[in-house]
Amino acid sequence: MASGAFGASFFKPAASSGAAQSNPASTSGWFTASQQQQETGQSQQPSLAQSTQAPQATQPAFFNSLLERGKKRPFASTSQDHSYGELPSLQLGLDDIRRKARELGAQDSKATRQAGRDQKAHYLLAASGISPGHALRDLKALDVQTSTPSPFKQADDFDPDNEKFMRSVQRRGRQAMVAESLARVHRDFDSFLEEKVSMNWDEQRRKIFQHFGLSSRDDLAGGESFNRGSFGRTSTHTKLPGPSGTRSVFGRSALEKSVIGQPGNVLASSQLFADHGDRGEAAAQNPDTRFMREKMGLFVKKVGDLNAARLEDKPYPILHEFAEVEDHPGGDVPRHLSGAYHALISITGEARNASSFSESGASKERVFANDYLNEVSTSKGATSMRKRIVEGSRVYLEQLFYSEVEAAIAKNPREAQLGGIPSTINRIRAYIRLRAARKDLAPDGTELQIVGDDYCWILIFFLLRCGFVTEAAEYVSSDPGFRSLDHKFVTYMTTYAQSRRLPRDLQQKINGEYQQRLRNAPENTIDPYRMACYKIIGRCDLGRRRLDGVGQGVEDWMWLQFVLAREDDRVEEFAGNVFGLEDIQTDITEIGQRVFAKGQDTPGGYGTFFLLQILGGMFEQAISYLGSHASVSAVHFAIALDYYGLLRVADFYTGGEDVLSFTTKQFPQINFAYLITQYTREFRTGNVEATIDYFSLICLNADLPGSLGKSQASVCHEALREFILETRDFAKLLGDIRSDGVRIKGAIERRLKLIKLVDQDEFLRTITVQAATVADDKGLTADAVLLFHLGEDYDRVIEIINRALSDTVALDLGQSVSDFQPLKPRIEPGVSGAGAAEPGSSLSLTTVDDPVDLARNMISLYNSNALYYQKIRQINRDACGLLLRMLDAKGQVEVGNWAPALDAINNLQILPLRAKGSVPYVRNASQSFASLPSVISRNIGHLIIWSITCIGRERERLYSGAYENEIRQALADDLLIMAKDLMLFAGMIKYKLPPRVYETLARAGAEIGAF
Repeated sequence: MASGAFGASFFKPAASSGAAQSNPASTSGWFTASQQQQETGQSQQPSLAQSTQAPQATQPAFFNSLLERGKKRPFASTSQDHSYGELPSLQLGLDDIRRKARELGAQDSKATRQAGRDQKAHYLLAASGISPGHALRDLKALDVQTSTPSPFKQADDFDPDNEKFMRSVQRRGRQAMVAESLARVHRDFDSFLEEKVSMNWDEQRRKIFQHFGLSSRDDLAGGESFNRGSFGRTSTHTKLPGPSGTRSVFGRSALEKSVIGQPGNVLASSQLFADHGDRGEAAAQNPDTRFMREKMGLFVKKVGDLNAARLEDKPYPILHEFAEVEDHPGGDVPRHLSGAYHALISITGEARNASSFSESGASKERVFANDYLNEVSTSKGATSMRKRIVEGSRVYLEQLFYSEVEAAIAKNPREAQLGGIPSTINRIRAYIRLRAARKDLAPDGTELQIVGDDYCWILIFFLLRCGFVTEAAEYVSSDPGFRSLDHKFVTYMTTYAQSRRLPRDLQQKINGEYQQRLRNAPENTIDPYRMACYKIIGRCDLGRRRLDGVGQGVEDWMWLQFVLAREDDRVEEFAGNVFGLEDIQTDITEIGQRVFAKGQDTPGGYGTFFLLQILGGMFEQAISYLGSHASVSAVHFAIALDYYGLLRVADFYTGGEDVLSFTTKQFPQINFAYLITQYTREFRTGNVEATIDYFSLICLNADLPGSLGKSQASVCHEALREFILETRDFAKLLGDIRSDGVRIKGAIERRLKLIKLVDQDEFLRTITVQAATVADDKGLTADAVLLFHLGEDYDRVIEIINRALSDTVALDLGQSVSDFQPLKPRIEPGVSGAGAAEPGSSLSLTTVDDPVDLARNMISLYNSNALYYQKIRQINRDACGLLLRMLDAKGQVEVGNWAPALDAINNLQILPLRAKGSVPYVRNASQSFASLPSVISRNIGHLIIWSITCIGRERERLYSGAYENEIRQALADDLLIMAKDLMLFAGMIKYKLPPRVYETLARAGAEIGAF
């Protein structure tokens, strides 16, 4: 047999222990394989005496002598751990030992290399602040791999004692059941953790930092895109049905951020437009809260009127109404904010007193959305929109200047010397006389041409500045002195008055004259107003869009830009004549970066730049800029613009917390939904009607094509659901139902048309039922009952009541029922005092704090109306009745009425209390157990405990009497039979009852002598 690890043990022992020393050559260690086998086979089990008398030779300790010594040592002395005494001893041959030695040497070299790598790793971990030793000790302390000892043991030998054998079988069965239950619970818990608590912790940390303003904008831009406020939910989970890329409030992680956020104070809106790092600074500015609250209240009323008009399909002059709020005295509000509304009125053509959409000037909701949101700049709609903006802004600036002219004349009538017929030309002449008296028409030394008594070129310029082109044409045509002065300009002016443009040939001529006069005229010999008129009429020298020698303010410069701008087909224009709205926007952007940069604008000066942006059609940038100075005004400017479709909105779910962002084509966009939901944080707790009005405005954008429109409607509906659960003011928000079945519409249902829900069924399914589901998941039983009742899901109402009753039955005897959270009563608007909430007129459950009372109230309502009753399944009705009777029986047990309690339990016909020892009767009862609803079956154990308790206490009462008689003994015997029947019943369903039931039965059975 070949030598090996297990082969040496089969060899015969040598005759003498000294045989290994007889041959000196044996110490050399060079043996053949057969000699090695003989040496390794000697003296397998030497005695302790032999091992102590073995010569301690002085020969070298080579492998064969070491092996011999090892065989002579007793196994117990080589190991202090006696737990290995039962293991067989292993003996190795020299070849095996030599191979093991080489392997150990190779392992040492590998361990050396590994130690070098480990040392580098230790340095890296130490540099990161991590102690490898502490981490290793903590990891070893986590005994996560500890296995649960198996409850199964080797089957015992057969015992002729049958009772002992049956107890052993029952014990093993219970142990198997418990082990299986524990394994199932572990699997369920692991799957729950995998589904609900699995998180990407890096993403979680980044979002927490962002939430508290601890991350920079560069970090946010460099990271991956994520849904705002989702707080680390991994992307591996199954998404709920809905628009692409959206998240639903239902079924989400508890760490996910709310759509509407937490209610805030009046300072919350001042932080809406601030950067993440500047929000603390914005909160510390402490604006005039009294004026801000008053202004917000005025805007709340206007928004309510707006929605009322939308519900009635009537036009609402939103720009005029919001401008009135901005004109309201108080606070440090620049006049430009009101002026911006009037500029938008000029652009949109909104009528003030239109009562129907058929009237002239009545603008419909979202009327400009298609043209403004058209991303093809050369399309007809986009071109028309740019023309409207240019034309409207120019008209506004002309009207603004003329109002200033009239105000100056009225303020200084002596210098103006209006007199005569107050015609338009005479008013301009009076204004010129006023300016001449102040000597601010032109710089000193400037030559101004006079025709008759008029500064002719100044008169024409101011007529053009006020927008009176026809009057200017009449003046140059009717005045003979002017015709003799410049007859060519008469042709230019009359042609320009027809369509505010010149044909190409006349434009070339006027440009030539302008350039010739500019080059050849001596300095200070040419009237600057004449050159200004030439520039305006002929669009001359577009590279220098300013008027030299003419005093100009910001509005005058802007007017010149819009007068010179043209929105035509650029292919047909000369290269030097191309100047449109996009060029104006570029100039405005440069002005903002140079003059109105952050921290450079003076108090109130932000209104000027905001007005410039509105005039230039930069609506999104204007909202973002104004928000950092007057957030309340910015929010309502956004509402007004969005009402007419003049605002490009971002997707709420991908826009993050940045109010202003840009599309892939670099078009600016405003996160309108985020703006509205965060603005309402300040007042939604105390004014639910106003909050619903603002939330419904989000659905203004539901008409957008594709997923963006669906996303806006989804945000609105989700905000409404969260708001419903936050306020729990269901009676006011969702309506109520009187005891006679008449439905009272709530605030949301009255606005179905505004939140883009077409009918009541969809409303109930989308809002009420889903909110009820969330309330049910959160354990808000009273809330869920009312919501499902309003949603007309009466069967679900009974299911929730049954669960609440079942939980009440499961409470221990004497334990009080947990109170429900009270709901807010339904109070009609404008009604206050004691008569605000009429008792009995509502099912708002404000006085119900007991599930039993709740169940009785709802059942009495449903029983009185067949329409309710027919929609409830029979099994739920029966279960509700049984649970109420169980609670009656429990009440009898709690007060110590043992016999009535047993009668009440027996009337339930669940337990075989009247079996009288009949095994078939008990078996039928146990078979019926499987058909019971879960809310009933889970309380069978409690019924058994109550029954056995009543039996024991009633037997004690019978035996405690002063006299014994046959009747008492018969009753006690009947109770004993009941107890035995209960034990038999419990044994037949033993795996379906809690363990404490068997303990109670065993203890009570021993006390009453059942076994």
